[in-house]
Amino acid sequence: MKDILERSNLQLSSGWRMLLWLLLGLGVLMFIIGMVTGDAERTWEAFLINTMFWGGMAFAGVLLSVIWQITDAKWGRPFKRLAEGYSSFLPVALLAFVAIFFGANWLYDWVHHPHPPKAAYLNLPFFIVRSVVILGALFTMGMWYVRNSLKPDLAAARRLVPAWGGSFAERMLRGYGEHETEVVRLEQRARRLAPAFAIMFAVGWSLVSFDYLMSLDQTWFSTLFGVFVIVGHLYSALALMLVLAAFSRNLPGVSEYMTINRYHDLAKLTFAIAALYAYMAFSQYLVIWYSNLPEESPYLVIRSIAPTPWRPLFWTLVVVLFGFPFLALMPRTICRRPPIAGSIAAILLVGQWWANYLLVVPSIQDRHPDPHFVFGVHEVLVTAGFAGAFFLCFFSFMRHVPILPISDRHLCKSWHGH
Repeated sequence: MKDILERSNLQLSSGWRMLLWLLLGLGVLMFIIGMVTGDAERTWEAFLINTMFWGGMAFAGVLLSVIWQITDAKWGRPFKRLAEGYSSFLPVALLAFVAIFFGANWLYDWVHHPHPPKAAYLNLPFFIVRSVVILGALFTMGMWYVRNSLKPDLAAARRLVPAWGGSFAERMLRGYGEHETEVVRLEQRARRLAPAFAIMFAVGWSLVSFDYLMSLDQTWFSTLFGVFVIVGHLYSALALMLVLAAFSRNLPGVSEYMTINRYHDLAKLTFAIAALYAYMAFSQYLVIWYSNLPEESPYLVIRSIAPTPWRPLFWTLVVVLFGFPFLALMPRTICRRPPIAGSIAAILLVGQWWANYLLVVPSIQDRHPDPHFVFGVHEVLVTAGFAGAFFLCFFSFMRHVPILPISDRHLCKSWHGH
């Protein structure tokens, strides 16, 4: 384990780090240019898409760690730290969600033309208050859980390599007592925090989804929408983890824990979530199609039925996010080849970004006399900026923590497979 600590941290070379900073800078510059050149609506569209995509994935990473904690799953423990690494983006995500308050005039029609039956709920002051409360509570609980999970690992790492973790570990371990006692105490706390966060996230993120996405079309509603969005974030988080785990397995000693068998299990879980996502989408589609109510049908019509400009994208996503995983992740041989499975996961990750696009853009563009498909330099560079920020946060976090949860009693080498 000492060898893994000294040689197997996820670190970026200076060249990659500079590239990520460049992407972040281009994203910020594009946002400024979009605002000052009179294309604010399109700029805020791209900003909302990426806030929900990357911010939702950051929260979903914590949720995956929580799931493995609640279920005592041994196979998932080697990936637990990768999932917790997503949480490093949460402070940036929180700021992005707050920034959307300033773009509400361009994004949400209810700011200017409130729908009378929903005006008591969909108004800017109440939107701001409940968003701050819900997102603040989720952020606080999520960071508390991750901090609780990190402490025993950092302490164990410093026992093996005294200077390990530097000032970051020193700050995290202030007030840390005798190691064996603290491990037991923090494990007991994790058993309370994990289910509490899971319940809070299920309720809170459903409300966030209603506010930030569903209210783009203020006359439409769906009680299934919150669960659909949460499952989509889990889908994205698992797809990214397949990519990161394929890379991490090449680090010295890590493949003894992130074995082919466990990587296969991770791919199977991704396949299962893809099936659940397909079920949620079809359930929502079926209810809207069958009921044919005037307040529900337009949401589906503008996305999937000709001559709307988003129809090709809708059916492409049906193939990419629903059909493709059934063909690509079902075969055992593919799931046991990390480079191939990681490449497939990257395609699914891109597909999930477009799924978020389809939730946002048609609802806004349909208000105009000539709605049209919007994609170009605004969307590309704002997305690049968010991606740069996410991975800068992630790799900065992973540089200061053990890649494996070394103090976790469920962490063990696989019984077979390499």
